[in-house]
Amino acid sequence: MKDAIMNDLRTKEPREFVNKYIFDCVPFIFGGNRENYVQWKQELGLLLQIDSNNIIIVGSAGIGISLNPTKNFKEFNAESDIDVALISSFHFLISWRYLRSNNHVRMRLPEYQKNCWIDHEKKYIYWGTIATDKLLGVLPFGRDWMRAVNDLARVGRTFNRDVKFRIYNDFESLRSYQVKSTADARFAAMEGERNA
Repeated sequence: MKDAIMNDLRTKEPREFVNKYIFDCVPFIFGGNRENYVQWKQELGLLLQIDSNNIIIVGSAGIGISLNPTKNFKEFNAESDIDVALISSFHFLISWRYLRSNNHVRMRLPEYQKNCWIDHEKKYIYWGTIATDKLLGVLPFGRDWMRAVNDLARVGRTFNRDVKFRIYNDFESLRSYQVKSTADARFAAMEGERNA
């Protein structure tokens, strides 16, 4: 499986790769069972108050391998977390305004959360995304979403796994971010081959 994905990563254009492995498929974690995936998305959508059509599993749980070159394109395994892309301009705007307007809150946070907040100013907001993994408890809707994460850890394919949300302003923000990440991974894979 990994060899086929890596071959596609090297040979397909990043946009085509993203369509095949992220947008036009059942995520790897669901083992081809579309019905279970749709049901899972509907349950999550109700918990988060987001349309289930705007929920997409990305990362190794979606593709089957991590596209992060520093993880050596590691295959999805029992310790892997689940990265979930949520397309919601409503939640993106609430988050962005909160982060922009509450610098005084940032000053009281632990160092790792301060650094994550700064990362949003420098890069994530530019891509139309909010990475909630370190900031979820700080955001206005964070407690409700943290309860949803706990509920997800008790069911089906997500049992006992860390579920991480990333909010995207719109579909194009998600697509652009995934295409860029795929292009970076493709470059790293090809460089690795040249240096081998």
